Amino acid sequence: MNNQCVVYVTDVEYSFPTILSALQARKSASPATDVCVLMSERLDNFNELKALLAASGVELADAADALQDSLGKLDSSHFQGRISVSTMAKLVLCEILPAHYSQIIYLDGDTQIVSDLGKLENATVPEGRFFAARDYTAIQDFLNTGKDNHYFNAGVLKFHRNGWIGQEALALFAKNPEACEGKHDQGALNYVCGSSLILVSNRWNFPKQFLHLVNMSSLAIVHYMAHPKPWHGTFFPWTDRESQVYADLRKAHPIYSALYRGISLDRKMLYKYRSMRARLEHAIERNGPHPRVQSLLVGDYAV
Repeated sequence: MNNQCVVYVTDVEYSFPTILSALQARKSASPATDVCVLMSERLDNFNELKALLAASGVELADAADALQDSLGKLDSSHFQGRISVSTMAKLVLCEILPAHYSQIIYLDGDTQIVSDLGKLENATVPEGRFFAARDYTAIQDFLNTGKDNHYFNAGVLKFHRNGWIGQEALALFAKNPEACEGKHDQGALNYVCGSSLILVSNRWNFPKQFLHLVNMSSLAIVHYMAHPKPWHGTFFPWTDRESQVYADLRKAHPIYSALYRGISLDRKMLYKYRSMRARLEHAIERNGPHPRVQSLLVGDYAV
């Protein structure tokens, strides 16, 4: 049995982009690494989708009951807007995934895998430790002030099953959610991580906000956190190439197309306006790759 997996957790709303990322991960990872998508909600045509994904080497599993058992006691009033309780699932993956997985790579569904994952797969996480990269807020602070901090983003993680701090973070959130500063799972993990964090290069979790300041060829995983999203169109700073993969997936099979969730025309027009303004500002400034941003991709990292 494989001891390593790439795992996603998604509700119905985010199932379409999550499947896109999982299929990319399957192509970019070693055959010795399993790729799994856990559904936190009941999904129509689940069996048909499971068979379709299995043909591409991706395992789909119904984890709704298991996640309800682990997370059902959380106070849902602490989750506003587009944040769902299932965002906390990464904290309890060790209770849900088969016991033979000791090296667990967790990815958010709004990611794209843009190059080989081999180095991340081959970097073994010690017991009681985990890999994570800087959050976009830490990068912004670094650009503005030159001061580096290790506040990390929880959208891409690799951890050893033994000693994973998920339960500690979950207990903090349940008892004192204010300590998480509105960041839910990410705030809780940052609060309790102590010396368990091993900071990795942002090439493994690169925020979309800075795509115009980096060479795409330097990256392995791009994280499209916050809105707008590339499956809704092309908006600065990404290009048609990053959006087209979603259009291609919708055309690949009716089941995939049925999972797509669009946005209102008003929101799309607002995003288009903001995108055109930002693209024009960037063209006027003629900024290329930013040396400070590029510097975050290299250094004395575990990977």
